[in-house]
Amino acid sequence: MSTLGLRGATVFDATGRDPVRADVWLTGSTIAEIGPGPGHRDAGEVLDLDGHTILPGFIDAHAHVGLLSFSAQSAWSDAEQAGYIFRNLREALDQGFTTLRDLGGIDGGVVKAAAAGLIEAPRVLPSGQILSQIGGHGDMRPRFSDDPENPSLGCGGLARNHALCTGADQVRAAVRTQLRRGATQIKMFVTGGVLSEGDPLDKPQFTVEEIHAANFEAESFGSYVTVHAHSREGILRALEAGVRSFEHGSMVDDEVVAALARHGATVVPTLAVDEVLGSDPAAWGVPAHLVEDIEELRQAQQRSVELLHAARVPLGSGADLIGITQRTRGREIYLKAKLIGLPDAIESATRVNAELLRISDRVGTIEAGKTADLVIYEGDAAVDAEIIGTTRPKFVVQGGRIIRR
Repeated sequence: MSTLGLRGATVFDATGRDPVRADVWLTGSTIAEIGPGPGHRDAGEVLDLDGHTILPGFIDAHAHVGLLSFSAQSAWSDAEQAGYIFRNLREALDQGFTTLRDLGGIDGGVVKAAAAGLIEAPRVLPSGQILSQIGGHGDMRPRFSDDPENPSLGCGGLARNHALCTGADQVRAAVRTQLRRGATQIKMFVTGGVLSEGDPLDKPQFTVEEIHAANFEAESFGSYVTVHAHSREGILRALEAGVRSFEHGSMVDDEVVAALARHGATVVPTLAVDEVLGSDPAAWGVPAHLVEDIEELRQAQQRSVELLHAARVPLGSGADLIGITQRTRGREIYLKAKLIGLPDAIESATRVNAELLRISDRVGTIEAGKTADLVIYEGDAAVDAEIIGTTRPKFVVQGGRIIRR
């Protein structure tokens, strides 16, 4: 079995300990030893990493590698869509993201392709189709259409549009369908969203009964539900229904924060997508009348992150990028560092995300016995957030194998 030595770097292990200078030895796909290291080791390769920082492989808990366009995706051939999706996956890996939780679009077929070695990809945890209330966020039909389903993305088995549901029975069926196709968790919209008409952010969607039905089915399968929830009533409904994983959490108050903390919930803020949409709204097809809303949401989300962090509600990390050029995943860590400090921002994208995704026994920290998913930067990336926010890693290690150098 091959051994890889990483010598002389600063190691930020994401366990809460201070960074230390150490050697890290990998055997096969596993972290074998961390410490000063012996003077001699029979290793297949040893990298001298003086002046570098080793971090756990990053985890994006809110990815959309299969949502490529707001309007044009169905016009692209299956081959084009597959090419864009596979490029998004490889791009994520090159940015140091060794695990993605995809929250809507792709299904288990992509996971099988990666496992078979057909594509270079992070570990992917797919959700399949997002569950959307009829007439709510994610109902992509023309307003006066009588079609029972959303328009197809034209690429069945690889990327699918949101599943429209009404009533607990339809919700149960939709959950069971996603799990059958390989979903590892279920995603629901329980409030309005930004880039859709007729579903304001502050309005709840799905009833407590409907959300509970989804949560019951997921938990019966050994899985869980995470919900898109920007605002108060949707969050409180989901908590009542048993949900403990929340996306965005952009417009919370003290009562909502206290309820999230009391129930042991985790929130995944999504700061990077606000930056992307705000930087060039026209390029993303954002209507002019929504530009001001995006800026207001960005400011509200920053305030919410600070409130949640102060209350010690666990904060995960998710970039929420869509499109065919998803090249700024690391910005999520950089932007969060401005609000909660760099050590906590890194831990949100590593240890906290691993705990949320129920894979912390394998990844999320640098500890002996865990899978050797590592990201290595030139410079002190545990101190200088600019390094993560503006540069690419020098090396990316996935399962003990150097993927990027």
